[in-house]
Amino acid sequence: MTASLADVIKQLNAIIDYVRDCESRVARGEIMDLQGLDRNVVEICEAIAALAPVDAKQTEQRMAVLIDDLEKLARGMKEQQDKMVASGGRR
Repeated sequence: MTASLADVIKQLNAIIDYVRDCESRVARGEIMDLQGLDRNVVEICEAIAALAPVDAKQTEQRMAVLIDDLEKLARGMKEQQDKMVASGGRR
């Protein structure tokens, strides 16, 4: 069954909120286990692809936000990793 536009947007917003929470936690130096995030992103992409084109178009702005937030998270994780390597693995 294809999800409605409202359901897809709700799911997309939940993923964005999760990614933002992870990014702020990584910035505080927490170690994050992101297992499942990739699956969630794939699922939202598939759900968007299953929407009617006119509905899918309405998700473009939020998808751009998700992509930007994922890039910020990746940068934050890389910075934390670099700090750990520079300190010899000590926290």
